[in-house]
Amino acid sequence: MYREALELRNKELMASAGKKRLLTAPKEERKDLHLIIKRQEQVIGTLLLHPISEKCVQVKQVAVDSRYQGEGLGKNLLTYAEQVAKRVGFRFVFLTGREQAWGFYEKLGYQGLSQEYQEGLLRMRVYKKDLQSPLEQFMKREMKTNG
Repeated sequence: MYREALELRNKELMASAGKKRLLTAPKEERKDLHLIIKRQEQVIGTLLLHPISEKCVQVKQVAVDSRYQGEGLGKNLLTYAEQVAKRVGFRFVFLTGREQAWGFYEKLGYQGLSQEYQEGLLRMRVYKKDLQSPLEQFMKREMKTNG
């Protein structure tokens, strides 16, 4: 399945970025959590969760097969990844998003942290999301002040 996810990333991400095809798993991904969506035994979506610190995880290599885009699969995959990240103790998620995905990330509650920048052929922006709900944030503050 990893090989299929790698091929999907090559097809949907690497070619449009003008980057070389991945032939083997990058070493830095060995400790990442790899999530996939399968349909009829075929990988049609993929995403990586890469721990940055005790409280922060990076979402990387989000790809959905172009034949299935627009069906909500990317949203479902990212929402599930956030749930997994929160369950294992991460508070913040950050990612770098391509220009064509900025609206997608913003609709899902991500906030732009940087001005856009150029990376090869792509315009990019860094995004962050706090996984703690506003109620959880309020309760945590109240416990500190009333504690």
